[in-house]
Amino acid sequence: MTTPPLLDVRGLDVGFTTPDGRPLHAVRDVSFTLRRGETLAVVGESGSGKSTTALALLRMLPGTGRITGGSVLLDGEDLAAATEDRLREVRGARIGMIFQDPMTALNPVLSIGRHLDEVLRAHGDRDRGATDTGTDTDTDTDTGTGADTGKPPRRPGRARRDKAARRARAVELLRLVGIPDPERRLDDHPHQFSGGQRQRVLIAMALAGEPDILLADEPTTALDATVQDQILTLLGELTRTTGTALVLITHNMGVVARACERVLVMYGGTVVEDGPTAEVLTRPRHPYTAGLLAAVPRLSAPSGTRLTGIPGTPPDLSLPLAGCAFAARCTLAEDHCRTTAPPLVALTDTVRAACLPAAERSEPLPPPPPPVRIERPAPGAVVLAAEGLRKTYRGRGRRTFTALDDVSLTLAAGETLGIVGESGSGKSTLARVLAHAHPADGGRILLGGKDVTRPDRAELHAVRRRVQLVFQDPYASLNPRMTVGEIVAEPLRTFGLGTPAERPGRVAELLRLVGLDPAAADRHPRSFSGGQRQRVGIARALAPEPSVLICDEPVSALDVSVQAQIVGLLTDLQRDLGLALVFIAHDLAVVRQVSHRIAVMHEGRIVETGAADELCERPRDPYTRALLAAAPEPVPVTAVPVPVTAEAVSA
Repeated sequence: MTTPPLLDVRGLDVGFTTPDGRPLHAVRDVSFTLRRGETLAVVGESGSGKSTTALALLRMLPGTGRITGGSVLLDGEDLAAATEDRLREVRGARIGMIFQDPMTALNPVLSIGRHLDEVLRAHGDRDRGATDTGTDTDTDTDTGTGADTGKPPRRPGRARRDKAARRARAVELLRLVGIPDPERRLDDHPHQFSGGQRQRVLIAMALAGEPDILLADEPTTALDATVQDQILTLLGELTRTTGTALVLITHNMGVVARACERVLVMYGGTVVEDGPTAEVLTRPRHPYTAGLLAAVPRLSAPSGTRLTGIPGTPPDLSLPLAGCAFAARCTLAEDHCRTTAPPLVALTDTVRAACLPAAERSEPLPPPPPPVRIERPAPGAVVLAAEGLRKTYRGRGRRTFTALDDVSLTLAAGETLGIVGESGSGKSTLARVLAHAHPADGGRILLGGKDVTRPDRAELHAVRRRVQLVFQDPYASLNPRMTVGEIVAEPLRTFGLGTPAERPGRVAELLRLVGLDPAAADRHPRSFSGGQRQRVGIARALAPEPSVLICDEPVSALDVSVQAQIVGLLTDLQRDLGLALVFIAHDLAVVRQVSHRIAVMHEGRIVETGAADELCERPRDPYTRALLAAAPEPVPVTAVPVPVTAEAVSA
């Protein structure tokens, strides 16, 4: 007899109401099952409905969001119809959630111990060695009469034992997720942890209630390759040892291949393909799945390879969809695709797809064409050089932290220098020192052969015009109160370029240069997607006509298809304008394809540098080899995640 699934989602519909009163159909007819210990990936571009589906399972939809149809059966109980009191019992205890951004998900004024203690108290965690006498264990005071609450009085010392038990459990959870010295780290605050460690804390909080299902929303998006590998190893170990089922929401196909048995591909709020990971990633049936896979950067692809993006943009879900949501971007679309919505049907014993042409053929889609090499002119003369740069920050008390330690590099006109390394290795500090956002404590910076390490005010103004930054977060780096035209024009005003009458024309030219409609100048950043906002950031950086562009993680928060477009845009701009690029990223595959040379940073030092292909194929430093080994590739070896060792989990 077949065991019923742990979670059975049937025909789930989710709707929102836009500010102007229009209905927005965010999730449409989503169905899937999940069994104990199973790992399911949900992939797709931003706006495809991945996170909305996860939040709907727990009825945690923001704003006007609501479930408008379907059911969410947890062991046969429909959570879509459950009361709020029942949902509070389910959240955390039966279904845990790991949110995407650990810095905003953690309260900066609370210690890590306090975070975990709140979760344990919320789930009624008690001293496992004591019997329940009906006393209040959720209050940390030592005595009480219960007169104001109607609860029976507590014996002195009982709460102390409960608090000590919760602290011991918190230490156990931090040790489980690989936080070193957990007894001491309980008293630290979120800002004292790296990005990967904060993500581990979120995992510990989600595991505190010992849930049956763990929903992980982009848990590795902004993490370095080695930290990402550690988090995936940890999640895989937990599912195997505890039987917890995992739903992993991600846009990284390498993560899917590395960690999941099954994959659900979403587009336009609906499921367009699902099946075993090995089969979907190697023999896709839906053109959208094939497009996502073609856009994924591969570590094996040589330097100068152009990434293949998916043309067009996702559909506006507040507008009615007459046919297939992907038809406008699909090269295989036929006339009936634009008028008839395709059902999700079984194409094999294990794979379903929602594609009318796919249902008519018996074979998977052909493999994508081989990658195209870009003709890049040879780099010119050295534009920027650093010699023995040092940068030290002072912490609490007399403690100091050396962010840059004797860093030297050169950058030529028309050249891209990729910089990789883990969080805390000094990459972003180097970018800010080179751009004179932070002063160097030692060493020299040469711009065009001139020493500009400690410029006076006039020289600093000139240096900042020639060296511009493109920031990581396209949402936080643009002023939401300014229009796009005002944002792009701001450097023109700052550096006194052009007359007020000439600047609108220059803004239109810059927007056109980065692939945006000049008519968008009157709109605000909130009206744009993440990729479009990053294009605005690039246009702003190009406004003063710099000779050096420093890109600090410019694609880490973007979908693979948008990432391909932005990387291609930067490559074209470099070719057309002769820019020298410093490209900082944690994705080694992207760095290899866009860079002429790569510098590897570790603990504030450059441990290895060389031509991109040479360094990736024949690394010399052990740290470089570790980074390359940790980088996931979107080619699953088997449908079952690779076994890991306990040593790897605690690394």
